[in-house]
Amino acid sequence: MKRTLGPNWTADEVAAGKRFGQAWLEFFSREDTSAPVVPPGFEADIASRATIRQEHEARLLSYPNVVGVTDGVRMRRGKPTDEPAIVVLVSRKMPRKSLEESAILPAHIDGIRIDVVEVGPIEALGSVEPTGAAARDAGRPRRKRRRV
Repeated sequence: MKRTLGPNWTADEVAAGKRFGQAWLEFFSREDTSAPVVPPGFEADIASRATIRQEHEARLLSYPNVVGVTDGVRMRRGKPTDEPAIVVLVSRKMPRKSLEESAILPAHIDGIRIDVVEVGPIEALGSVEPTGAAARDAGRPRRKRRRV
């Protein structure tokens, strides 16, 4: 019997995840060989973008709903572009109108575009330590029991 682990996603969330995955597959399987997959200067600029991100990370994490900050590629209408960006991960994307002025993220930091991506709430996975017989049998191979 197979069990499904993880959160119970709605049909809309599953469909959005499939569209997002398909967009990335299309991005990396482009047949246009004249255009490089990695834009010129992208790799050379990684260190400076990482430094800029680190300098501003604490401030970005202080905004409401922000759960993470990383380097990445800007997404446009659910598809990746060739434009490098600092990606700000939020638990829930809100319409600009419903945010207070102090809660609106900047569009650029030191000339690098900010891209906001909704990822939902992030939780650490719990670690359950085995105890008793389960702890003693942890490394032993399992044998099938014969039914008589």
